Amino acid sequence: MDDRDVKNRLRRIEDRFKIEQLRFAYCYAVDERDWEALVSLFTENATLDYGDLGTYEGHDGIHAFATEFIEPNLKATAHVVHNPVIDVNGDTATGHWYVTSPITHQDGSGGFRWGRYDEAYHCTDGEWYIDDLRFRFIYSLDYEEGWPDLETFPQR
Repeated sequence: MDDRDVKNRLRRIEDRFKIEQLRFAYCYAVDERDWEALVSLFTENATLDYGDLGTYEGHDGIHAFATEFIEPNLKATAHVVHNPVIDVNGDTATGHWYVTSPITHQDGSGGFRWGRYDEAYHCTDGEWYIDDLRFRFIYSLDYEEGWPDLETFPQR
């Protein structure tokens, strides 16, 4: 194995790690309601496709999804992503993830959501961004009584 092959393999490993961090950053941005951080994770002309919940284009569209859908409907979320399958090909990549998330609606009722993210990524100047995000629910379960009043741990 020559040095070039080792460098290419190392770059793919580093790129995969950066893409995983990008997906985790998305989850934290949504859960912490940090819309500026959320928008910054996407390419300028990205597409966010949430099926029946709508498709949003570009930074303005992604910000609208956050402020016009998430804020008025969801009081709290806690995303957990798992089982990533990431394929890196130079400055582009694809990823598939499962997600589970307990949620609290604005009215206090709760629920669980299970779904799948199918994504395309693009690397610019060494930084990875989401270029296309497609989300589909697999299961959705609501809990009308909501969650009990629990003491929560302080955010960072």
